[in-house]
Amino acid sequence: MATKGYRPERRGSFLRGVFLVLLALFVLLLLYLFLPFGGERAVLLGSDARAGEGSRSDTIMVANADGGLLAVPRDTLVEIPGVGEDKINAAFANGGPPLAVETLEGLTGLPIDNYAVLNFGGTREIVDALGGITVNVEEPIETEQDGEYFSIPAGTQELNGAEALAYVRYRGDPTADIGRIGRQQRFLSALAREVASPGNLPRVPATARAVWRNAETNMNPLEAARFAIRFALPGGDARAEIYPGTPQYINGISYWVPDTAVGQRVVEQTIE
Repeated sequence: MATKGYRPERRGSFLRGVFLVLLALFVLLLLYLFLPFGGERAVLLGSDARAGEGSRSDTIMVANADGGLLAVPRDTLVEIPGVGEDKINAAFANGGPPLAVETLEGLTGLPIDNYAVLNFGGTREIVDALGGITVNVEEPIETEQDGEYFSIPAGTQELNGAEALAYVRYRGDPTADIGRIGRQQRFLSALAREVASPGNLPRVPATARAVWRNAETNMNPLEAARFAIRFALPGGDARAEIYPGTPQYINGISYWVPDTAVGQRVVEQTIE
């Protein structure tokens, strides 16, 4: 006997209505994430200046929202608008992020809408908020940074915030800055993989706050979140490359002289 006032068909209609609303919201989310509006590329600048030092961009990368990542060595010889030929990190020193973006547009031949400047000192806070990060360490790292000694063995390692900061800063191997760029690329890919992991979902809000506290960007929070989600969705399988070139001394100064012919192909494979 049916309970008085109970209408199975009414309950079914209500559930169908809820399902349709949720489905519509899901479709809108997918459209928002994947339709090509807004910035499709962003310059990621890592500043590692300590107290008393001038602004400098130690890490220079161009990220495509679909997962591509192109690192440009900081000593790359380029034409900086209004400055002339110089190392590419001089663009940040002379004109901040906007000039760095304009210089990279000239190098890559692509429009770039957005930028984010990350204080690499905040790596410790970001990784700790995420509960650690798993990184494949290619070679053992023995280093002292800011009075603290780190010994990180080779292999797949779970790094805490302090260890991750030592990892991205380390440049003591024979390849120096190029080796550090590779480690920073692997770190960003590992970070995307950790953020995209369902097991870390409860930690994402704290991680996002840690990133926001240690970053400067021309994107609003919604735009930054959209870009970060799209970049993280491949699960850390980003197409990551270094802009090709050769190390050369010119007038006693060390430069990375870009191979623009090969570089254009690399640009097409990663961020176009």
